[in-house]
Amino acid sequence: MTSSRHVGLGIASVAACLVCVIAAAPLAAASPGSLLASIVAAGRAQHSVHYVSTGRSAALQVVSVADVGANSGIQRITFSKAGTTGHVTVVVSTGTAYVRGDSFVLVNFMGFKAPAAAKYANEWVSIPRTDRAFAAVAADVTLPSAMDSLKGPGRPTAAPSTTIGGRRVVAVQWRAKVGAKLVIVRLYARASGRPLPVEQRATTGGSVISVMFGGWNEPLHVTAPTQAVPIATTGLE
Repeated sequence: MTSSRHVGLGIASVAACLVCVIAAAPLAAASPGSLLASIVAAGRAQHSVHYVSTGRSAALQVVSVADVGANSGIQRITFSKAGTTGHVTVVVSTGTAYVRGDSFVLVNFMGFKAPAAAKYANEWVSIPRTDRAFAAVAADVTLPSAMDSLKGPGRPTAAPSTTIGGRRVVAVQWRAKVGAKLVIVRLYARASGRPLPVEQRATTGGSVISVMFGGWNEPLHVTAPTQAVPIATTGLE
């Protein structure tokens, strides 16, 4: 998920309780707001998830592959613009984000300053939680932040149930104006058992962003870099 530097229900125990309460009623009969709450709560109550995010427009393409857990995660991003492609890896561990990428992606995707990006290209840079860049860089690189980013603008409305990958899913959706364009966001979740997220899809004009979720609760192995340059000393911001 993410801003120009990349596109809550509280603690896990509360989320787990909410899942149990909502699961007592058929998901298809739940209000859109209740269904959304149950989806986010179900996801937050898990240990880890693997997701693949793909965004395409006429001039840009972003592919992000991530494995995230409660307090740590790793995200590998490939960014293409006007025929040039760059790569960046983001690791979050023990309250610190680490970034390593080429100068092209550090500038054009992460939004860092060009001179420093050229100097620190392909080196690990550490960003503590107290730094102003942390929130944007670490977004979606932990399970709670990834689940919270599923919420769209305003109140959700009902969307038709369908089938994705042979699995029956239920859905909620949002419609919002971004500039002069209408953006439609749909969130799909398992229709039976725990309502875990399956896909989030946003469309506007010829642009499509899809996030596919799977591999729930698989072992997560995230290792923080042993050497990294503190961002405060780099001039990247």
